[in-house]
Amino acid sequence: MRCDRQAVSPVIATILLVAITVVLAAVLYVMVSGLLTPAGNGPQIMGVVLSKTGDGKNWSLEIASTPLGLSPATVHLQLIAPGGQTAVYKTFSTLNWPADGAVYFGNGTAIVAGDRLLVDAVRYPTDYQVLISSTTILYSGTLR
Repeated sequence: MRCDRQAVSPVIATILLVAITVVLAAVLYVMVSGLLTPAGNGPQIMGVVLSKTGDGKNWSLEIASTPLGLSPATVHLQLIAPGGQTAVYKTFSTLNWPADGAVYFGNGTAIVAGDRLLVDAVRYPTDYQVLISSTTILYSGTLR
């Protein structure tokens, strides 16, 4: 009878070493590829607080939160009548109170929290739909 003192043959040891190396390489690849994927811009949602002004003559849409990088020249306000007809579709920067019954109040070239829109409550009574959009819809609500 043969009595070898080797616990594992060299062939089996080599196979185990290669298998462990392959598994470690695969785990490392998965970890690194997860770190390299771009995070994206996150959700494109604008938080808006809708209320009536103290005198009840206007709707106030105060921007509570907004994605970074939005400009009044590229963000649109759309007011839609209950019947579905668009009454206003203009960028924030081109809104004109006499013509549109809406105006934007902001402090710069970027839209930030604290900016607001005023909308004439007589011209746009309850149940008009409000859409704020850029490349996607940022806010959708109803005047109430």
